[in-house]
Amino acid sequence: MRYFVFLLLPALSFASAWVKEEGEFFLSPSFNYYIAKDFYDKDGKELPIGCTFEKREFQLYGEYGLTKKTTITFKLPYTVLKCGTNRNSGFGDLELGLIRQIRKGEDYSFSFYGNAIIPTGYSIRDNPRLGYGRLGVEGGLLYGRSAEFGFFDSGVGYRYYFGYPSSQIRSYATAAINLTKNIQFLTTLDLQIGLGDGKRKQIGSNVLSEPDYKLGQVYLGPRIMLGNISLVATYQQVFFGRNTGAGKGFSLSLWRSF
Repeated sequence: MRYFVFLLLPALSFASAWVKEEGEFFLSPSFNYYIAKDFYDKDGKELPIGCTFEKREFQLYGEYGLTKKTTITFKLPYTVLKCGTNRNSGFGDLELGLIRQIRKGEDYSFSFYGNAIIPTGYSIRDNPRLGYGRLGVEGGLLYGRSAEFGFFDSGVGYRYYFGYPSSQIRSYATAAINLTKNIQFLTTLDLQIGLGDGKRKQIGSNVLSEPDYKLGQVYLGPRIMLGNISLVATYQQVFFGRNTGAGKGFSLSLWRSF
């Protein structure tokens, strides 16, 4: 029951609270789609963007059990952005990280995670731009608990950029219910809160990349488990925001452990 959270949340850096066995690999490709015609302004009022913003992202995520208590992680997205006549595509920020287990019980795990956010050389003059173009670091705590009916997994962390973007508090909570032996239903609440401590600059027409934003969204969908392979499909809906898109989307993922 250890492979369940990381790719449900394409906007997050978290993995799950459970670490991998030493020498164990996990790889997962995913496709994420997001669309928004409106955005939340700084006061939370929904206004038209002036174009239809679309984001298509192909992402590869991986984990490796370095020791029995430490897992290393990576995430690399290839993103295609469109807003009216403005288009852009390329590799987004590479994220390298680790999960270190602090305490483990028979049905729970408590861990620390840390990530480095590394720009891949895209231009910050492009519009829509692919990212902030700034180095960043992130760290926080993860807690998960399993049961016969499913599991609960959660995390809270702090992200800091070496540049103008505002630092952020990022958190999630996932609950899963076993519908059958091979099917789970998952629901995730994702909250991202910009702290307003960075020098604000105009980003352009990418409604997901404002330097100081607040975002609340929910993901839900099934996971089909076929031995060491899982298929996951989730629906995404933004329900709260400041300086971000009022959009929706979906994600399709394949999970493979070996």
